[in-house]
Amino acid sequence: MTASPSDAQLGDAAAEFGTPLYVYNLPHVSRQVQRLRAAFPQAELFYAAKANPCGAVLRLLAGHGLGAEVISEGELARALRAGIPPERVLLGGPRQDDGLVAAARQAGVGWVSLDNPGQAERWAAQGGPERLLVRLNPALDPRTHEHLATGAAASKFGLPLSETARVAERLGRRLEGFHVHIGSQITELAAYDEVFRQLEVLLERFPHARTLDLGGGFAVPDFPLGAFAEKVGAFARGRRLLLEPGRFLVAESGVLLTRVL
Repeated sequence: MTASPSDAQLGDAAAEFGTPLYVYNLPHVSRQVQRLRAAFPQAELFYAAKANPCGAVLRLLAGHGLGAEVISEGELARALRAGIPPERVLLGGPRQDDGLVAAARQAGVGWVSLDNPGQAERWAAQGGPERLLVRLNPALDPRTHEHLATGAAASKFGLPLSETARVAERLGRRLEGFHVHIGSQITELAAYDEVFRQLEVLLERFPHARTLDLGGGFAVPDFPLGAFAEKVGAFARGRRLLLEPGRFLVAESGVLLTRVL
């Protein structure tokens, strides 16, 4: 299907497969990938698997050359099973326990975002081929729902500027860059002014850290993608840019079919 499925098509699917039934419009997901690539031709895209870890969705995105951002053993296993190469997997999140770290190292993930000093000590001590990022919490108001505001000061995600710098110092040459994800359903780009100000402080102090992971969280359906691309392009020029789209790719692609008894 190239357009949204019709009522008749949904009815046929319910009759064939029963309900409850999730139906996904994969061409829509492909179009969203194309929109992002057109806006950010220089960026490497890592799908935030938490948005929808359905195997068909992951296989489609693997076919488009996307990596995956994962935060659990289940998401890691699904991404690999879908055909996403381990070097294109980014492990993130505050809960990197022994089992998850062991699974990630055994798989050979290519990227790790460090959310706290304990994670940094673990990964730095073990060595390895992973590219290490430190996640900054800019402690700002991202102007979204409080439960989605991962860049707010009270959030459990990431580290304040001074602590980010201390962790980056400990990593030395293993530091690849910095990661920021200020929240989900972001609509106002002014919040990124403070993000870029703090990142500039870090990049001046650690000039060898050439990678910027700006996360995702682009609001559906009305994110100002073009204006954001201009803003990011002016700041990230000459640096390796990673993005982690999730909801933006899949939120409008699916329906749940049920029957009323």
